[in-house]
Amino acid sequence: MPLFLAGLSLRARIWLVVSVVAAGYAATSGALLLHPSPHFHFVDMAESFLHGRLDSDTPRRHLGQAQKPEDPKGLQEAVERALRDGKGNAVGWNDWASFRVLQLKGGETVRGVFPWKDQAGPRAKEFYTLDGRLMLIDVDKDIRHGQCTGLAGISGVDTKSAFRKCDDVVYQISFPPGPALFMLPFVAVFHYHFNDVIYTLLFAVAAALLFFLWLERLAASQLIDHGPGDRLWLTALYAFGTVAWFCSIRGEVWFTAQIMGVALHFAYLLTATGARRPWVAGLILGLAVATRTPLLYAALFLPMQALWPNGRWLGGQGNSALPAAIKKLFSYGIPLVLVGLALAWFNWARWGNPTEFGHFYLLEGTRAPTRDHGLFAFAFLNHNLGTGLLNMPSLSSEAPFLQISRHGLGLLACTPALVALFGPRRRDEHAPELSVDVQANRASLAKHLLISAACVALPGFFYQNDGWQQFGYRFALDFLPPLLGAFAILVPRLNRTTRVLIVLAIVVNLFGAISFGRMEQFYYD
Repeated sequence: MPLFLAGLSLRARIWLVVSVVAAGYAATSGALLLHPSPHFHFVDMAESFLHGRLDSDTPRRHLGQAQKPEDPKGLQEAVERALRDGKGNAVGWNDWASFRVLQLKGGETVRGVFPWKDQAGPRAKEFYTLDGRLMLIDVDKDIRHGQCTGLAGISGVDTKSAFRKCDDVVYQISFPPGPALFMLPFVAVFHYHFNDVIYTLLFAVAAALLFFLWLERLAASQLIDHGPGDRLWLTALYAFGTVAWFCSIRGEVWFTAQIMGVALHFAYLLTATGARRPWVAGLILGLAVATRTPLLYAALFLPMQALWPNGRWLGGQGNSALPAAIKKLFSYGIPLVLVGLALAWFNWARWGNPTEFGHFYLLEGTRAPTRDHGLFAFAFLNHNLGTGLLNMPSLSSEAPFLQISRHGLGLLACTPALVALFGPRRRDEHAPELSVDVQANRASLAKHLLISAACVALPGFFYQNDGWQQFGYRFALDFLPPLLGAFAILVPRLNRTTRVLIVLAIVVNLFGAISFGRMEQFYYD
């Protein structure tokens, strides 16, 4: 890093981070910035909230449909974007969850799915209700025809026809509501014209800035050795040397949630380190969980910081520190529990299950991995570990010479600088000696960050989805904040080799930002 950059004031370095990250992201986003993305699930959810609904009729729409007088602004344009691929070919709806509502001849109304409806044989009649019952239903013989009183209240359902079958579908968005709630005031003004690409990019810049500010605080507390220049290098490593780059520049429901989640995670770490602001940290983490559910497993970090601040259990010190720490935990837990209760109600109101956000009901519950193993299972571990950590590009002597699986590159291929975590620990020989307390605080913080990163990462390796359709393992964004914090502590010097690896990571992720979704010749199924 040039010396004149390292000598800049904090305010100047903040402006430098914001301007460089914003410019880099905007330049690689390019034309994507000009329009909302084709995958507008959170905008649709926010629009439903504005109309007092938890479900959506949007997937009932089709290409070329005439605009209705009651349609919100831009709805049919959004549908047209969603139902055509980059070449203009018609495609189906992507990642919408749904379940059936059936009124049986006996009068009972049931809600659920036929997970094996695409199979031949008796299993096609197995109907799993939202409340966990297994029923055998023959849709040709067991469903009532006529006035469907059991379907009253479902939008778009004609309950009075004497001839219709009492069989309908409720469509939901299978993602936590946090991003939609953040978007609510903007969607109220712009409706389906709201540009989620710009919105996501702004959160992406905020994430880089929050990481930089966290590094500044760690340096001020003597918890890291890195000088101002190296802290800029570390910020560049996150912003341009990880999967954050390709995720930040395109909008789209999956990437918007990831980027909002990583920004909130950095904000949580900034307030939770040292258990400084427990109530704020609890509120931020609650919002993070409402955005990316895996971040619930980061909840252990602040209690570790409060109860083991220097690596030693406060209860064993025989002093008054433990009651103060417990008071902090109560302050931390109140907003976290309140947000958790709100999310549980949201899930129960939509699915009849306080822990179900809806991913089980993608493709109406017919996704083979989910129906065979559930959302989390040991059966997914081997594949996910390989995809998440070790996937490498495929090289060939023929054009295009390099191809990447749509499962994405592994973490070490995307961010090779992380191998420095396994190298020798050499401090700058000119750095001042550290006191025993500072050394203990550093070791304790690094341990807590690594534990937190592991807690967030491990459930994802048992998940039924590896992040399919990605340049790199995007779920790494959930645990990269604490991992990069540990990196800053455990790699006290950015030597020439580490900086070369950072530059290599930036080159790799520049390729991903430019090519993913735009240069299909470099990707294979």
